[in-house]
Amino acid sequence: MPQQQRRPLVDIVIPVHSLTRPLARAVDSAVAAALPLGRERFVITVVAHHLSPEQVGGMLSEAQREQVEIIGCPDEGITAGVPRTTALERTTATYISFMDSDDTLDPGAVSRWVGVAERHGSDLVIPGLFHTNGMTDITPLTRPGRGRNLDAVADRLVYRGSVFGLARVATVRRLGARFDRTTPTAEDLAYSMKLYVLANRIDYAAGFPTYVMRDDANDRVSRKALAVKSQMAAAVALSRQEWFAATDPALRAAYALKFIRINLFEAVEAHLRRGSWDRGEATAAAESLAVLVDHVPGAREQFSRADAEVVELLETMTTDLERLRRALAARRRYATPAALLTPHPKWLLARNAPLRIYTAAVIQVLRYRWHARRRPGPHRYRETAALSAPVQYTGDHAHTRRQVAP
Repeated sequence: MPQQQRRPLVDIVIPVHSLTRPLARAVDSAVAAALPLGRERFVITVVAHHLSPEQVGGMLSEAQREQVEIIGCPDEGITAGVPRTTALERTTATYISFMDSDDTLDPGAVSRWVGVAERHGSDLVIPGLFHTNGMTDITPLTRPGRGRNLDAVADRLVYRGSVFGLARVATVRRLGARFDRTTPTAEDLAYSMKLYVLANRIDYAAGFPTYVMRDDANDRVSRKALAVKSQMAAAVALSRQEWFAATDPALRAAYALKFIRINLFEAVEAHLRRGSWDRGEATAAAESLAVLVDHVPGAREQFSRADAEVVELLETMTTDLERLRRALAARRRYATPAALLTPHPKWLLARNAPLRIYTAAVIQVLRYRWHARRRPGPHRYRETAALSAPVQYTGDHAHTRRQVAP
């Protein structure tokens, strides 16, 4: 790697855990994403996870090896939490930017985010996400047109759980934001939520150039079937942390609603489809609900009527699986009163009630499509699919790429 003449402005971190990952593609894109800053102003750190640095070096050409620093990390954990933590602890850069080894960055993306952070003093820059599989990504569900100085509650940042973009290293360290090294998925939840809640300044870099989420990896942890307890472990663990329990109840309500509507309900449906729903899974679902919504004012009240029926069935650990399937299907019929209306009219227009959520989603879809039509570069061949994709949520649990409605 070239000698750095001064402290790097940004460290682009790429963990890799499998020899099948297209690491060379990721490295090339990282170089192009930061090159407008000047080659001496950025470093690319590749972290070998469950691989040796020598094995990882063999995945790159000689020219690419000169562009990066390859380091090792503890041989533990099944998520990117361990390698990201290793890189975060050792970096000397002002900013850090994480990417997955099967994704890419648009040329100039990182330099764009650094420009936003330098102009506005951002602690965190959240990028738009472009999916090559045609999915329309609408998170975070910001206030209409909002891009600067986001608020964790008003701009519904809980709907974006991933850590892609740019973070100010000094802020991360001051706040003690850390990845969860113990959970089997959603290892970035504790890290991102601490920044959302406690960082002084968060900005949104909608549009392009940006982060490109690809769909050609077949060894993604977040695609593996997990028990409900494992699927919800990170969300439950964070709910029990003292600092989080002391946050604004409105934020905790939004957090509970997001994880129940998207992650828990998705996990239940997956088990019902596989025929693996049993008393153990039912117990885990009921326990997760108790932790997430009990003692959180305004959480239950913002469920739709259809959601509330599913919650009741899960809390009572129903054995009527056909009724549970019907209830889960009913909440996906979005144009019906049951899916749109809250049980009590008082909560109909609450920030995280269905009507407000769906309205924000439609606005974000239009925003995404406006930017996508102007997208330059080689990815325009996917644009037609992206612009015609249905209005759905990203199942933003770790780095899930499936479309999951709330």
